[in-house]
Amino acid sequence: MKGWAAIWCYAQRTSLNMKLPCLPLVCSALWFAVPISAQPGAKATDQMPLQIIRTDEPRFPLQLNESLVMNGDATVAISVDQDGRLTDCLVTAYSRKEFADTAVAALKGWRFDPSRVNGVPWSSVQEVHFDFSRTGVVVSLSGFDVVMNQIDEITKGRYVYRSRTLRELDRIPTPVHVVSPVSPGLGGGEKKRTVAVEFYIDEEGRVRLPSVSRADVGTPYAACALDAVKQWRFEPPLHRGRPALVFVRQEFNFVAGP
Repeated sequence: MKGWAAIWCYAQRTSLNMKLPCLPLVCSALWFAVPISAQPGAKATDQMPLQIIRTDEPRFPLQLNESLVMNGDATVAISVDQDGRLTDCLVTAYSRKEFADTAVAALKGWRFDPSRVNGVPWSSVQEVHFDFSRTGVVVSLSGFDVVMNQIDEITKGRYVYRSRTLRELDRIPTPVHVVSPVSPGLGGGEKKRTVAVEFYIDEEGRVRLPSVSRADVGTPYAACALDAVKQWRFEPPLHRGRPALVFVRQEFNFVAGP
């Protein structure tokens, strides 16, 4: 029995099929440009979000002190492991690069208490937004859906750099290396299980900051999906002919075989 994955971008109404290696289960995948809700019937879990326990306050960039620039923005996606260590950070938007550089430098001094599922530490990904002004800096945590709500403001020219959505790309990113999840198997008479994975594809085609939706955190299916996606590689995404950073969400459907 062969596994398969159908990739469909809702915004562009285009489809692409990829053959995946044989699996004990059939695993189908769908790419989304819109948020994925919690899975129906998912088991309730006691979840504690990522906590910031120490910060290094970023300052208005010194390079801009003599300029006429009065304010600016930067958004950075961060990955924090189960020990509370910052393992990766990725700039996803900025109005000027100086603000992004200052934000990243400050984040390296932050300390975190990891997110927890039923009391067990779990790695997580979070977006941190920095709003700079001459009088101070306001820091807020948000998900990609919040950033998407700011698209109107972004397209008016506030940001000179930002991550793109699938519909903004010249074409769907072409996979050059795909690994199928090794399923843990469905138990308890379960016929189907769905796991949603969120990640960025950077300008070099690498997968960055993969994470699972809140409904799937702590499940063996989440670990299998993440292990596979971390190994994926794509041709560089293009926006108007230039390499671009893109955020995507993908849904894996594990289906019991005959």
